[in-house]
Amino acid sequence: MAAAPAEVEVPKKKGKLLVIVIALLAVVLVGGGVGAYLLMSKPAVEKKAKSAHKEAAADDKEEGEADDENPVYEKLDQFTVNLSDPESHILQTDVQLRLADTKVQEKLKVHMPEVRDALIRLLSSKTAAELATPEGKDKIGLEVQKSINEVLGVKKRSKGVKKVLFASFIIQ
Repeated sequence: MAAAPAEVEVPKKKGKLLVIVIALLAVVLVGGGVGAYLLMSKPAVEKKAKSAHKEAAADDKEEGEADDENPVYEKLDQFTVNLSDPESHILQTDVQLRLADTKVQEKLKVHMPEVRDALIRLLSSKTAAELATPEGKDKIGLEVQKSINEVLGVKKRSKGVKKVLFASFIIQ
């Protein structure tokens, strides 16, 4: 009688092993399907991103605008302002603007007193700590760009100040 229980245990082990193999096979198949889907969908995502990039470039490149071969720059007078620090830091900077075209350059010259006032107010509202890092300089560059475009009545940067460049940036 001892032989009968041994025979019953062997089929149970084979049954458990079969369930484990089937479950493992199902996991591999599902994982393979997900992996194949992700690999196949990646080119579609990249195509959409490239298409969006081309459309944005086409929006920036409109009739009458300066292209990369003939950029239009305007150098502003040097700015020296007191920063809003309790330690009385001073910022001295030379700003150059990359403009969309010569029409914007002419408009900028007409509105120069308002532009200078807006920039002095903006720069003097900052602290030395805000401006000391590269990220701070990038942020103030974008704020200068937005401020000047607002003075000029330009809503798209591709039609006004396209980029702000700092020729010098000294905090004392």
